[in-house]
Amino acid sequence: MLIKIAQFELRYQLRNPIFSIAVILFALLVFKASTGPNSIGMGPGVHRNAPYKIAQLYLMLSVLYMFVSAAFVSNVIVRDDRTGFGPIVRATRISKSQYLFGRYLGAFLAAAVGFLAIPAALWLATLMPWLDPTGLEPNRLPAYLVPYLSIALPNLFLTSALFFSLATMTRSTVATYLGVVSLLVLWAAGVALTGGQGALAAYVDPLGFSAVAHLTRYWTPVELNTLSTPIYGVLLWNRIIWIATGAAFLGLAYARFRFSTGTSRAARGRKG
Repeated sequence: MLIKIAQFELRYQLRNPIFSIAVILFALLVFKASTGPNSIGMGPGVHRNAPYKIAQLYLMLSVLYMFVSAAFVSNVIVRDDRTGFGPIVRATRISKSQYLFGRYLGAFLAAAVGFLAIPAALWLATLMPWLDPTGLEPNRLPAYLVPYLSIALPNLFLTSALFFSLATMTRSTVATYLGVVSLLVLWAAGVALTGGQGALAAYVDPLGFSAVAHLTRYWTPVELNTLSTPIYGVLLWNRIIWIATGAAFLGLAYARFRFSTGTSRAARGRKG
C-alpha cells in the first residue's frame, strides 16, 4: 500500500504546474550559465563539464532548489486537510506509516526527478557549436551520476524531510517556507563561524560544501577535470550524519502526526 500511495503522490506532483515551471526555470538557468563566459563552478583551468564543476553546480543549485522541494512536500498533508480528503483516507485500513511515508516518498521522488533537469541542461549545453571544444571534457555518465547520488540526493532528502516535518506539525505552507529561510540563515551563519574550511566545517555543513572543498583543496586542474568527487573520509561521514538527521526529521513527523478519523481543523473551520 505504501508503494501505491507513493505512486499516486508522484503522479500528482508530476502533473503539478510547479513541477513544470521548476524544471523549465532550472534548465534555462543551467543552460545559460553553462554556455556563458562565466560558467558556474569554473575556475582557472577547470572545464565547463568537468566532474568538479558538475559537483559544484549541484551544490550551488541545491540551495535554490530548497524552495522547489518545499513546494512539493509542504502541500502533501496540508492539501488533504484543505480538501477534507484526509479524514476519508484515515477512515480506511491504510496505516499511519503507509499514509505519511507514502506521501512523503512520492513528493521526494518528484523533487529528485525535477533535479535531473540540471544535469540534462548541462549535457545539452556542452553540445552547442559555439563553445570552444578545448574547454570541454568528454561527457561521461559517472561525472554526472556520482555527484547526483552523493551530493544532490542527500541534500534533497535532508531538506525535504525537514520541510515535510514542519508542514506535518504546523499544517501551514507559510510556516514551511519560513523554515526554508531559517535554514538558509542558519547555514550561512554556520559557514561564517567556521569559515567554511577545516575538518569541523566539513562535518557540520549540512549541504556538503565544506566537505567537498576539504577533499579537493589540493587537487590540480587536471584532477579537477578528470576525477569525480570521492565518497570517502569527511564527505562520507558528512553524508551519513545528515542523512541520519533527515531520517530523524521524518521520525519526528511521524511521532507528531495525529492519524485519526476525526474531522480535520480545516474541515471544522469550513463547517463553522
